[in-house]
Amino acid sequence: MGIILGKRSFATPHGRGVIGLGTRQPTATSAFTEPLQIWGVGAYRLINKYSPSMLAHHEPVCRIDFTPSPPKHLRPLKGTLMNKLKRASLSLHLALGLLALSFTAPVDANDKTPEDSELQLKTEKVIVFKDGYCLVLKRGHATTDEHGEVFTSEVPDAAALGSFWAIPKKGRMISMVAGWSEKKDEESKDVRCAEMLEILIANRGKACTLQVDKTKLSGVIHTVLSHETSALLAESHRATLDAELFRSSLSSRISPVSPNEAAAARVTGVRGSHFVLRTEQGDMLLNIAEIRQLAVPNMKTTIGRRVTRTTKTKRLRFRFENPGEKREILISYFRPGVRWIPSYRVELDSKTGVKKKTAQISLQAEIINEAEDLIDTPIDIVVGVPNFRFRTVTSPFTLEKVLRNTLQQAAPQLMGQFRNSMSNSLFSQRAAEVRRGASQPAAVAEVSDVDLPPELRASGSQDLFVYSLPALQLRKGERAAVPIFTATAPYRDVHTWDLHLTRSDVATTPSGSGVQSPLTLSENKVWRQIELTNTTNVPWTTGAAMIMDGKQPLAQELLTYTSPKGHCRVPVTVAIDVRGSYEEAEFARQLKALRWSGYDYAKIQQRTKLEVRNHKTEVISLEVTLKFGGKATEVTDEGEIVLAPYDAKDWQRYRGDPSVNNSSTVIWKRELKAGELFEPTVESMFYTRH
Repeated sequence: MGIILGKRSFATPHGRGVIGLGTRQPTATSAFTEPLQIWGVGAYRLINKYSPSMLAHHEPVCRIDFTPSPPKHLRPLKGTLMNKLKRASLSLHLALGLLALSFTAPVDANDKTPEDSELQLKTEKVIVFKDGYCLVLKRGHATTDEHGEVFTSEVPDAAALGSFWAIPKKGRMISMVAGWSEKKDEESKDVRCAEMLEILIANRGKACTLQVDKTKLSGVIHTVLSHETSALLAESHRATLDAELFRSSLSSRISPVSPNEAAAARVTGVRGSHFVLRTEQGDMLLNIAEIRQLAVPNMKTTIGRRVTRTTKTKRLRFRFENPGEKREILISYFRPGVRWIPSYRVELDSKTGVKKKTAQISLQAEIINEAEDLIDTPIDIVVGVPNFRFRTVTSPFTLEKVLRNTLQQAAPQLMGQFRNSMSNSLFSQRAAEVRRGASQPAAVAEVSDVDLPPELRASGSQDLFVYSLPALQLRKGERAAVPIFTATAPYRDVHTWDLHLTRSDVATTPSGSGVQSPLTLSENKVWRQIELTNTTNVPWTTGAAMIMDGKQPLAQELLTYTSPKGHCRVPVTVAIDVRGSYEEAEFARQLKALRWSGYDYAKIQQRTKLEVRNHKTEVISLEVTLKFGGKATEVTDEGEIVLAPYDAKDWQRYRGDPSVNNSSTVIWKRELKAGELFEPTVESMFYTRH
């Protein structure tokens, strides 16, 4: 754009004229072409075109227009300047333009438009956590206005209390203010008339013939006694406006607004009941409702409507000490709406032999964005459990009453079911995930490198582990899957049988004949599990795992958090060729063996025998776990006894005191050859109340 520095009228032998003087902005690439008013058809023009380098320094550019018929409001210049112009030829008019510099007002080359003070924000990085929250970092540049302020309308619709920060790169920021900026837009359009009143207004001043009751009248529509009204657009557009209004350019402005805006649109209307018909006999006041017919030559059937829309936009203002200075600000806030879900693919390689089985583990991050558009934005995904105490409390700088959790609204199943089943904080190994130093030692000391894509980086930050992803374009509502790493890990097959015996606390008879306690047994299944060893230098976070054997899917299960050099077990399937059974019998009973809190207790002694047979053609690793209420006193086959206090899960309808009974767990581990039968036994005792 050019800047008009001034224009003056003058008189010459050719008539009167106007001098226009201006400059170009520093980015100009052509001569000054700012239009000036030209009078007369036969006007002469002289345009002095300067080179781009001169224009870049705001060199003067002159334009002189002549006319034989100047406007009356222009007075001729008098004195020396006028005499020179009368004697000047066309070739001297350029010098006159340069002479005009003496009466033009000085212009500040650093004049700024409001847009110069608006921060041009770009999302610099987003740090995503598994619980549906993220930290957003944005950076912007702007020049302070005359008040020393810069502003932005990109106010987030959600941010946690205490997490919204604006940090200048240099200098001191005096204040940050959140508020609303109001703007009004107005547009007029002709729409079809919907009632008689509008027809009369549209044809005011025209001759007409009309019928009132049974009387025909002729005359001119002189005056319509009406007044203009205004109503909210949502309440009136169906009844009073034609659909064409909404197909006009205005329709884009009355569409749903963004979360950063609050808008209200009003449309004009008319109300009235009478009009004046001018006839040969005089003016007649008629009731519009009594008109039965109306004839107007070339009747106009459209009427103008004016729609005014008031838009309130969120705005953040940042104030500094000095105006006219360039400022760079980093804005950060913690908000809901972006989540990453880990997904594993475990490919077993069972052809490498029994003692050296390996699996290829691939981790993929599935990213869900329900927050805001991310355009070419680097994303960090975090393994760990961050602690943000006030994440559910909204920051006042968002100008929202409640914290918007768009991910909860868009995908409640992800924030509900998955939160309970896949959140790190709800697994027993949470302590290991939060504290990276508490890793599980593995027998394998050798550490292999993770096959990370070249554009990814992995790093540990105190108690959290971070994967840095490349820049992504992920708009609101989109999902993305990004491969994280591929690694080879050793594994072994483990067959496990977890047996939990539940006792019913029934009264004993004093006869001594003995009544065996009924037992409720959970499903008798031996599971095949794979035990993976994390020989990489990065942790494995909790996530769904698809287990494959070549192209054959075996199972989908949960791979729990595993620190480097740690172990994790993933169930695969029930082993149909490894079966277990058990039997239990009472071998001793002593009535009134214990008196506790005023009650007599009988001491029951039992022997439990387990049988596990390997029908496979190869050796298997077997682990049997037996849990029951009571105290294990003797066990065979090098079983390990673990005693614990009373556990209500071991009993049904328990009537005794919890202090008199233990909870016992017995564990056997051994290699079971093909066709071999394993028969461990355990003797136990418990007390039941008379």
